[in-house]
Amino acid sequence: MTVTAPGGAGSGVAAPATRRLSDIEASFAWTHALMRGTTQVTTHVTVRGDLDPARLGEAVRRWAAALPILSLRIDERPDGLWFRPEPGTPPPPVRTGVLDPGTSPDDVLREELNDVLDTGGPLWRLRLVRDPRGGSAHLYFTRNHAISDGHATGAVLRSLLDLLYGRGEGPGSPYDVGRPAPNADELPCPPPVAGTGTRPDGPEAPADGGPAPLPFADHRPWGERGTDMVPLAFTAEESLAVRAWCKEHGTTVNQFFAVALAASFAQVTGRTEISLYTAVSLRRRYAPPTPLPDVGCFISVLPVPLRLDGDDPVRQARAYATALARADAAWRPPRRDHAEIRRAVGNLAAARSSPGICLTNVGVVDPALGPHGGRVIGFRTVVNRTGANYGTVLHLGTLHGAFTATLAFGTPSTDPATVRGVAKALRDRVRHPGRAAP
Repeated sequence: MTVTAPGGAGSGVAAPATRRLSDIEASFAWTHALMRGTTQVTTHVTVRGDLDPARLGEAVRRWAAALPILSLRIDERPDGLWFRPEPGTPPPPVRTGVLDPGTSPDDVLREELNDVLDTGGPLWRLRLVRDPRGGSAHLYFTRNHAISDGHATGAVLRSLLDLLYGRGEGPGSPYDVGRPAPNADELPCPPPVAGTGTRPDGPEAPADGGPAPLPFADHRPWGERGTDMVPLAFTAEESLAVRAWCKEHGTTVNQFFAVALAASFAQVTGRTEISLYTAVSLRRRYAPPTPLPDVGCFISVLPVPLRLDGDDPVRQARAYATALARADAAWRPPRRDHAEIRRAVGNLAAARSSPGICLTNVGVVDPALGPHGGRVIGFRTVVNRTGANYGTVLHLGTLHGAFTATLAFGTPSTDPATVRGVAKALRDRVRHPGRAAP
């Protein structure tokens, strides 16, 4: 697939480019382009009350004009992929509608996940679905992962909420969203240490005889593949109980969910070993001359091989934490040529198995919402997994003290019954955190 846009490569017109994509950004861009939208991100925000489409449209117009990240396109050039700005271009029209009877907000989220953005066109869109019967409105913010990570999501959406509802009487947003993100490959980085990590485009199972990959349940042509999800809801009381258990046993919430996810998957599939990949932020790794803006994509994914044999969950969590810390300290941006990245993604696209499962945690989202915390009653981010680059991914977050979790997976590459079984086992572990197995 060629990634082009008007004025880009092949048009005969020299279009100005802000800069070349970093290794991380190019990995996501090629994965999106070559694997039918795999890694495309959608964040679903639910707000109290109705939301007037005209008011939202005006806020979005101002939002797009104020944030350079929202004016970018991606061009393919002889030396790789480049960001090209289109300042002054009207933002993509906000799609609006009313929630149909018999349709749930999660059904709409599934539609958004499977509606793939053209890589050469706008890299984001916004959809409003009003729900008068429920007394709420739903915003779906979809974008190419090359321009967004978990931290940036909160910062960018905070700026939209400020335009919609005002900044309140307190201090304004602490986020810097008015500058474009720099190329991470050009930023100073501490010297590497022994070891290695992996990349967001093509995770591979450890080469030292680690856990075996996960064969696809069914391998279909791209036109017959899609992405699906199983949402999980936990109460504030259940979430508080998990946090208390973690504090008592000297572990973190992320460590608890990592082991709970891996153990649940192992229980359902009959495995005793599995590779668990964990998304980590790289924002504090670099030493730029000025602080990074709160936009862009600065993440990686690190593999940890886990053996799951009904062992003590506390010991497993600590072993996971030690292995992850080692991999985290060793990771450095690979800074590959874009042609090499494209070949790696092409190999991933041709695969008939996944290297493992994955956990990504955006953390507590309340601080990013600022004065809008009382108005926002739902916040969930999910990623398109059509290419099944992982067997399943647990997308985790916390809003108003309660965990929000979603298991995303590619269909039919991963059997939906497997994911439903993992969801049930995971629920049981959250409700009984000290139990090794349900």
